[in-house]
Amino acid sequence: MKRKSFTFALTLILSLSLVVGCAKNNDAPSTSPSTSSTAEATASNGKYDKELTITVSRAILDTSNVIDDLEAKMLKEKFNLVFKAEDYSRNDWPTKTTLLFSTGDGPEFIPYSRDQWKSIEWMSAGYLRPFEMDEIKEKLPNYLKIWSDEEWDTVFKSTRFSDGKLYFLPNKRTIPVQNAWQYRKDLFDKYELEFPKTPDEMIETLTTIKDKTGLIPFVSPGNSSSPLWAVSTFFQMFGFPDLLLTWNSYVDPMTKQFYAYPLASDQSRDLLIFLNKMYTNGLLMKDFATATSDQTNKLIAQGNHVIAQTINDPSFMEGQQKTAAPDVKWAWVENFDHPTNDPNKTIYKKESYYSFWGPAIKQGISQEKVDRLLDYLNWAISDEGQLWYTYGKEGVTYEMKEGTPTFLPTMSTPTQAEGNKLANYGINIGGIGLGGFIRPYKDFDQTFNKTKLEMSEVIPTKPNYYGPIEPILQLSDADRKKLLGLETTLNGVRDEYWLKFITDALDPSNDADWKKFMDAADKAGLAEVVKLRTDAYNKANNS
Repeated sequence: MKRKSFTFALTLILSLSLVVGCAKNNDAPSTSPSTSSTAEATASNGKYDKELTITVSRAILDTSNVIDDLEAKMLKEKFNLVFKAEDYSRNDWPTKTTLLFSTGDGPEFIPYSRDQWKSIEWMSAGYLRPFEMDEIKEKLPNYLKIWSDEEWDTVFKSTRFSDGKLYFLPNKRTIPVQNAWQYRKDLFDKYELEFPKTPDEMIETLTTIKDKTGLIPFVSPGNSSSPLWAVSTFFQMFGFPDLLLTWNSYVDPMTKQFYAYPLASDQSRDLLIFLNKMYTNGLLMKDFATATSDQTNKLIAQGNHVIAQTINDPSFMEGQQKTAAPDVKWAWVENFDHPTNDPNKTIYKKESYYSFWGPAIKQGISQEKVDRLLDYLNWAISDEGQLWYTYGKEGVTYEMKEGTPTFLPTMSTPTQAEGNKLANYGINIGGIGLGGFIRPYKDFDQTFNKTKLEMSEVIPTKPNYYGPIEPILQLSDADRKKLLGLETTLNGVRDEYWLKFITDALDPSNDADWKKFMDAADKAGLAEVVKLRTDAYNKANNS
């Protein structure tokens, strides 16, 4: 999801099922209409005569008023399944679900699991049931069809646990590149400004806008995992992946060099100097590290925020500010140029084949329930299932126009914020749909993401443009637990000192202040983290 988007935007994206990612081979629909017809015939012959109730734990962004629970009806009609769901906010969900597992009351099914939450703990503790490869081939053929052999090999190696098994089903991203810079073109045109090409130009341009308008040029909150998510937008300008707060390590796309923990190294110093200037010049909101999404959304609605690296459509950005700024006009940067401090190496966000968002099943539940869930998941990733989770129910949320599904005027869409969301019909509340396990239906990207598809053609072919490489690590269970403990401490030290540098409590250009940071990082186990990560990288890539 992304961390840099605002809660309102994320809610729209997830509830509408706006997905990100990579589409290479095998993007044709994964099943034919005859497949679903056969499944329904089988159901009518008694396969699902027995009603099964399955407990579900769902992580949600916002509570939705359900008008008509279409998903519950679909589960009952197609699979004679009843999902007994408990919903928690995303901030509370990992802790709440861990507590349930530890007391023996954990959910039987999780539609939306993430490794950077508690999933790794659950795998290690034996709470989750592995998906065996023979089982995937037999029970989930539609799932395997969405991957090429090369893609699946990479995905499996990247997402398997230390015992070599897969405990959740990663989803396939469908757009290789979809994140680029946008800006308030109305203000840039009014003051005859060009979108900046370098960090120094960024400071100069945004200072001009702030001085002339009184607006805060960049408004974005941190989040519970790290307050630095608010400023990770600017990582790519300095050659870092924007997801480095999640990855911690990365591989340089040009030199292929592995960097185990670069945000506690001299490599990150220029970035911190830039962020310090952004803050001290009033170009960042002052309380970015602690502000809530409601606070930032209020500032944006007042007209603040004039640049964004985002996946949202410009019309969505305009909708946030239209009341305060009737003439607002957001636009993608022409030719999708990125500001960079190195003209010989511009990092853009290249999506991986997959994301760590996928369903998981509790260890120890009955084989009958497992089989029913696998049948449901195999249908959900089929052509029919993708259509249902992308657009909902024909006649209620969408209609067919010239063979293309089209949302009804009453529905919110990626280009129309107002209206009912799919979540109002019980669809995708827990992230099983788009944005989670299920890909968008074949017409969705062509309808709503044409510019992002264009990005995927234009950006990778530009001279000196490189997509960062997410490293594959192979850790033993013991080393994983050890690394988790060390990084919890080290990440806390990193966040503490980075915030001091950004907010001018310390000076990142001052050697004595920088030494304080490095000494604190060393005491927090930096050297051991680097060794564990480097050894795990070498093991994974030499095996």
